[in-house]
Amino acid sequence: MSHPAPPAAAFGAEDESHLKLLSIFYYVLAALGAAALLMAVGITALLLGYLGAGGPGHDGSAAVGDLTVPIVVMALSIGLSLASSILQFMTARRLRQRRGRGLCQFTAAITCLSFPLGTLLGVFTFIVLARPQVRAAFGD
Repeated sequence: MSHPAPPAAAFGAEDESHLKLLSIFYYVLAALGAAALLMAVGITALLLGYLGAGGPGHDGSAAVGDLTVPIVVMALSIGLSLASSILQFMTARRLRQRRGRGLCQFTAAITCLSFPLGTLLGVFTFIVLARPQVRAAFGD
């Protein structure tokens, strides 16, 4: 004898609240990433300005060679921070609009790499987006 499956829960106020909170936290994380981006740009500008103003070698040539790796690392850091902030901002908007569940999951996976706050946010995002009623609200 088979029993009918229980009806799926309808998208409710709790789900709406969770999506709104996740959206807010992604906006905050995007803002923090943008602040880190500005700091990295500022540090890089100061470093390059210091070298141009007659840093350790007075002609700047030897010092630039010594700092090639740190400058490349700062440039990569700036690029990753920018990309991460853009993704998190886009995800915050998509969560409010209930669109782009795949993008939200991708960003959650990337955000999990930012321990500990990003990991918590990413895991909770996966939990909320896995609910059947939330999947239905996203049109999946």
